[in-house]
Amino acid sequence: MTVVIKIEALNKAYKNHQVLNNLHWEINQGDIVGLLGKNGAGKSTLLKGLLNLCDIDGGTITLFGEDHLNLSAQTKGLIGYVPQENDEISWLSVSDLIKFRKQFYTTWCDEKVHQLVKRWNIDLTKKIAELSPGQVQRVLIILALASKPALIIFDEPAAALDPEGRRDFLKEIIALASEEHITIIFSTHITSDLERVANKVAILEQGHICYFDDLDTTKENVVQLVISHKIDEKITVPYVLRSKQHPKYLQCVVSQLDPNWLSTMKNQGVEIHVTPMGLEDIFLELTA
Repeated sequence: MTVVIKIEALNKAYKNHQVLNNLHWEINQGDIVGLLGKNGAGKSTLLKGLLNLCDIDGGTITLFGEDHLNLSAQTKGLIGYVPQENDEISWLSVSDLIKFRKQFYTTWCDEKVHQLVKRWNIDLTKKIAELSPGQVQRVLIILALASKPALIIFDEPAAALDPEGRRDFLKEIIALASEEHITIIFSTHITSDLERVANKVAILEQGHICYFDDLDTTKENVVQLVISHKIDEKITVPYVLRSKQHPKYLQCVVSQLDPNWLSTMKNQGVEIHVTPMGLEDIFLELTA
């Protein structure tokens, strides 16, 4: 697999607060990664750092094999970015902003722009300052997709969108994933969105990526168990995250379901019920 992003020993602090701490991370071509983390975990700092939109204190970052501080014009053209907050020129009209951004790219799909402007009912004559937050977010998404990038980074892209806008946006991501071998990092608090589009999930906590795995594997491994057994019978559960003993059963959540342990318990007559969990509950368990 081709490595698109490689981060080694990344550090970033604001005053006395260490936001990113010796962070290591690799993302391969074609991965659609859902990035999760609590408020203040440093998700935006991480994404801005790898795009050289904020300084880092130490470590190395490479994008498509190039140092993030010295990207070639060709490599910069491969990257699309939708920030959490709008930083575009507010007095420009939507049409003029699109024309302005187009001149910086060698590849630009006017058809994609026209298609999304029409579908999302964007008034090209309006100034950016005159648009609602949801409309601005749609314009930023259009600008990120128009250059046909190989890597797209979304920082809370659907935060200002209504349910219909979120649904249309996710359709675009799914279409991109199926048609093009692109790489996407998708940071959001809306875990249901990630479950629809991501094939991998990463959790940022205490300054580093504490968890990174396939989404399907994550949902298979992090499960809730209800174990029925005799009160005087002690059951040791591997990879347990949380457990609570009830009068007639043990309830617990594990970070990995050991098939050998499960088979041994069943052979000993221990009744075990396995219940899958949603991504939101998994995230809360892994960061408790």
